This record gives sequence, structure tokens and C-alpha cells, in this order.
Amino acid sequence: MHYPLDSLPTNFSAENLVILDLSFNLMEKLWCGVKNLVNLKILRLYNSLRLTMLPNLSKARNLEILVIRKSYSLLCVHGSVFGLNKLEVLDLGGCISLRQLRSHIHLSSLRYLSLAGCVRLQDFSVTSENMKELNLELTGIQQLPASFGHQSKLETLHLGLSDIQSLPEAIKNLTRFKYLSIRYCWDLRALPELPPSLEFLDATGCTSLKRVYFPSSVALQLKENRKSILFWNCLKLDQHSLDAIGLNAQINLKKFAYQHLSALTHDYYKDNDNEAIYVYPGSDVPKWLVYRTSHDYVNVDISSSAAPDSPLLGFIFCFIFPRIVSDGFAFRFTISVGEDEGNNVEFYIERPLEKIVSDHVYLVYDHRLTHFLNSRTNAEDQQRLKIKVAVVTQTGKSDYVPVKLKGFGVSPIKVSEYRNFIRKMELVDRRRKVKALHSGNTSLERICFQDQKTYLDFIQEINYVDGCWKFKHHQFTNYSYRYFI
Repeated sequence: MHYPLDSLPTNFSAENLVILDLSFNLMEKLWCGVKNLVNLKILRLYNSLRLTMLPNLSKARNLEILVIRKSYSLLCVHGSVFGLNKLEVLDLGGCISLRQLRSHIHLSSLRYLSLAGCVRLQDFSVTSENMKELNLELTGIQQLPASFGHQSKLETLHLGLSDIQSLPEAIKNLTRFKYLSIRYCWDLRALPELPPSLEFLDATGCTSLKRVYFPSSVALQLKENRKSILFWNCLKLDQHSLDAIGLNAQINLKKFAYQHLSALTHDYYKDNDNEAIYVYPGSDVPKWLVYRTSHDYVNVDISSSAAPDSPLLGFIFCFIFPRIVSDGFAFRFTISVGEDEGNNVEFYIERPLEKIVSDHVYLVYDHRLTHFLNSRTNAEDQQRLKIKVAVVTQTGKSDYVPVKLKGFGVSPIKVSEYRNFIRKMELVDRRRKVKALHSGNTSLERICFQDQKTYLDFIQEINYVDGCWKFKHHQFTNYSYRYFI
């Protein structure tokens, strides 16, 4: 720590070193030649302000962690680093002079790579079959390497504030991928289909983003477990994408509510996932929410929603935020029942630090709200609930400023309703397949049903879609229903 000389002495011997920490040094180079570092496992060069290059590390065969953060003068990384078969962590964050990081070797052990803050870095091509987290925030990288899709174990990708222009189609094949941050990627114009495993997406401030792609099949979307999808200030999204985001929100929020209610019913719920949220530009409460209003309260009929087999209800909320010109950190919500101001629950949500430039739809299922409303229903044996909402935003001066919502919606959810919703979504898929059949885009042999009832439903569905009840299904006569889909 704080080593004062330009380099280590020529007689420096490192054979027995396991950890070498030279953080905050003034060295321009570490040493000359190749040192025997056979036992070295950790090398820290944090804040090596004058270091321009790394030495040959080919003999550090057991090196696991290499940290060179904020080495502002570092121009290149020696190629020997990419031949270290036990290297798991490579942290080059804040090396602002670094312009290139390339390896023709598909690494085997590297599981964490950070280049966050390498603002001049444009030429990047490093992949690893064991990569779990890749941080490319605040870089000049415009494209990910062609072999990006080979990183089958990747879970987390940070691209925020980078110059990325597109994401590879192969990203949808990453079966363990859970977290993607593309916040403030101002050059990104389209977002490809993402894998069902994805749970968190932050696209805040992607001001050029026009198109977001989703699986064409509702069945594939039903496999998703989205928990936080943020499109704050993405005002160029086309209507097709906004509609698709809205449908995806409906599918995932209802599924999240169903899973929560099912877990409560079977007494195995674990308080790990508090909420699922979707945010996207829009001025209207989605029509699928049962209760919608422009006021700050709504009357919810509980009697029509409760079911003997599942007395617990879930509640999906929608808030329409107006344009907010002030900066801020968070919104504070107060949800109350009836006229008793003390009968309430509070929760906070993060907001963009900068202003919110247009109306936004905020959809949320929060288990704390569900628990609160169920407790009020059971305690007072009410058939109707008057649910009120009050919102304030915390400004940069730590003041709380009231926010007048443009819309408010609530939708009670029960287990049986979700099952009915799934059936309806499956019918939607069938209709699409029927249309594809009639347009000649799908062969009959590619369609398949599980039982005769589903097959008969399909026949009826064709009649409905075409609007012609006299349609002759002669093309089906040579097939058994077991051979469809």
C-alpha cells in the first residue's frame, strides 16, 4: 500500500507470495521480465495512477483475482492475462486510458469482468464460458462480441451509459440471464427478445429506443418471471411496443400475484420477493384493471371477488404519473382504507433522478399492500373497500412535494381468476395459429393438441376467427387429433 518508488527492485522475489497488494502506488511499471508468481492468488493494483501497462503474468498460473481499478494511465493489458486458467475476477473499472481489450481465446474460468468507467474503451472482445457478471457501464463500446451468446452462464449485464447501439439476437438463448441494465443508452434503438429467465430490466432514459420485441407466443411469455421492468422516459417507443409491454405486464403481474397467493395458501411463502413492477410511458390506466378512476380513491367490491376455495385476494395497483419537472430520488405512497387516516400503509419506490418528461404508467403488485388490504377486509368484515392513495416525491433538497396522479386503478386477483386468464391467453395463441394456417404460413403437421376436447375447441375457434360458421374443415379429415400440435 502506498509504495513510493517507480518500480519494484530487480531482486524482488515473489515465489511465496499469495496476496500482493500494491494499491495507491506511484509505479510506472511493476517489474521487468517474467517473475515466478506460482503461488500468487490475488493481485491488487487499485489506484496505480502512473502504471501504463501490466507485465507478463504467464507464470502466475494460480492467480484468481486481479484488480486494477482506477489506474488512470493504463493503456493495455498484457495478453498473458487471458491465458490464466484460474483467473475468476478481472476488475479494470475506471481505467480511463484503456482503449482496447481483446482476446481470441474463449476463457474458461473468468466469472466476473468489470470495465465500468473505461470511457475510451471501444474495441472489446472478451468472453468466458463461466462468465456470470459483465459490467460495461460508461464505456464507448458500441457492439458486443459475436461470441457473446456462448456465455451460457451469464446472469448480469451492465451496459448503462455506454455507447451500445444494439444487442445480439442470441441474448434470448441465455437461460440463466436475470439482470440487464441499459439505462441511459442513448444510441440504442431496439431491444431484442429477452430470455424467460430475465427478472430485472432497467431501460430508464433510453431516449432513442423505438422498438421492443417479445416472444410471439403468449405461452412463452407465461414462462417468464419478470419482477422489475422500467422504461422511464423512453418516449420514442412505438405504439406496437407499448401495447406489447402492456400485455407482458398483465401476464407477469398476474402470474406474480398468483404465485404469491398460492404460496400463502400452502404456508410456504418466503418474504424474498416483495413486489413486481412495470413502468412505461402512457396516460391511461390499462383496461384490464377492474377499477379505474381519475380520482385519488376507488371503491372496490370485495364480495364479487372473494371465493370460498381461496378467501385471500391479491391486489394489482396502477398509478398514472404526470410530468414532473423537479429532480428527485423517490416517491412515497400512502394507501389508506375508508376515512380513517391512521388506517394506512406506506411504501417507497425509486424514480429517475432527473425530471419525468411525460405521463407514465406504473403497475405494481406488492405483497405488503395485499397483506394490508386482506387484513382490513377480515378485521372489519367489509364487502366494499374505499381505497385512497396519496403520493409525494422527495426532491434533491430532501423536501416532499405532493404529486397529483392522473389516474388510479386497482384490480383484485384470486387464484381461479388467474387460471381463467391463462385459458384465455391460450385461446389467443390458438387464434394466431389459425390465422397462420389460413395464410399458408403454418403446415397442419406442426399443430398439435393434447386431447379431443382441445381439438374440438380448435375447430370451433377456426369458425369464430373466420366469422364463418359454415367453414368446411375437410383438410382435417385425414388427421387424428393426437397428431395435431
